[in-house]
Amino acid sequence: MTVGEMTLTLDDVGTILGLPIVGKSVSVSDVIDHHGVTLLVYGLGITERIVHEEVSTSGGNSVKLEWLRSQFAGVTDSDPEEAIQCATRAYLLFLLGCTLFNDKSGGSVPVVYLGLLMDLGSIHTYAWGAAALAFLYRQLGYASRSGVKQMGSYMTLLEAWIYEHFRAFRPHQNMDYNENMPHMYHWASRRETGFSIDHLKSLRAELDSLVATDVIWDPYHNCKDRHLCSPVTFYHGCLKCLDVVEPYHPDRVLRQFGRVQTIPDAPLAPSHGA
Repeated sequence: MTVGEMTLTLDDVGTILGLPIVGKSVSVSDVIDHHGVTLLVYGLGITERIVHEEVSTSGGNSVKLEWLRSQFAGVTDSDPEEAIQCATRAYLLFLLGCTLFNDKSGGSVPVVYLGLLMDLGSIHTYAWGAAALAFLYRQLGYASRSGVKQMGSYMTLLEAWIYEHFRAFRPHQNMDYNENMPHMYHWASRRETGFSIDHLKSLRAELDSLVATDVIWDPYHNCKDRHLCSPVTFYHGCLKCLDVVEPYHPDRVLRQFGRVQTIPDAPLAPSHGA
């Protein structure tokens, strides 16, 4: 007996990370050449000369995460409000680059995200969780290709999803967790000393032998009073993150919502994201 189809859904993202899955689309026009420099100068308050040096060495319209850290490491609460706001944007850009939209290099972040951080008062109105899921879908697609050895995106989300649904792969529970927290705090960090070939083979064997009864299909069933399942979870269409557009099919994984699986609609196949 096979386990059946499963995937990360908007409900998983909202419950695990506590990020908004409803709101404005994480979408902004791409920045090219001098526009990226201008955005960094005005958004972060860094001189044009320093910005030019960074962009030219980073390649394309990205900046290194370590560069962001070094530029704002000395900002304190006693600095002018404008400097604190620039440091806040830099921190959020850094955070996006090393978590939700982490690429395989793990060392840089596209400048284009700064366009969404200019108005600090409206950042919470974006559907960051939905964008993170679109980005993760795309990276999972890349990772499935022959010869690919690394994967981008926010691995904490993927790992926590695995722990929620598959008992056999769970680390220890976090004893300080309470049910009002996002579920990512449910699990203690796993500290491995390294995987042996035998260990890897045993994990693969466990995966291959999984049956439906080994899976926790609806792990959030007992906490829906605190982590409500938003109606948008059952939206059938595409998720967007900048130029990434990925189909979203919750109708194919209804068992994850405690429902009977019916025949799903034909899958979407978006060919281009404007």
